Amino acid sequence: MWTLRTRAEVSDVDFDDYRHPGTGCVVPLPPGWQRLEDPPPGIAVIAREPEAPAGFRANLVVTVDELPDGLDLDGWQDESDRLLRGELPSYYLLDREQIRLAGRPAVRRLAHHAGSDTGPVTMEQWAIAVGSTGFTLTASVATLAYDSLADVFAEIARQFRPGPTSDEEAAR
Repeated sequence: MWTLRTRAEVSDVDFDDYRHPGTGCVVPLPPGWQRLEDPPPGIAVIAREPEAPAGFRANLVVTVDELPDGLDLDGWQDESDRLLRGELPSYYLLDREQIRLAGRPAVRRLAHHAGSDTGPVTMEQWAIAVGSTGFTLTASVATLAYDSLADVFAEIARQFRPGPTSDEEAAR
């Protein structure tokens, strides 16, 4: 489990960059975190902390969605809000804001949910649309451990790079 770190200490962490071969997205992973091989379709990356003293292992997940024609970032995230409320037990949206990430408009979401098998979980998400492809970086942690990883998650999001979605973008 990570210990509480200052912002300066977090920026000095030597993250291990993982480039997904199919999407080209780059995800900085904390040292020692385990990357799960061959995640299900639609998931580019799953990584989790090596141990979980609180019972729930902090994790990072990158999902990739093809967005229907005419669905922009806000519409996609409105639909995501509806899905999350329906899928996660005791889901509560704490914050949703428009930001810029990787030089693009993005949405940051902070939410809480709790299940009998997980206990209370805090999740932070960053969503970016690149053309008709949506990338979502989700960082989840046991709620009582959130403070110890919040700055690490923010730095991972700051360094995250969605992949190119066309030959033209890949050539840049």
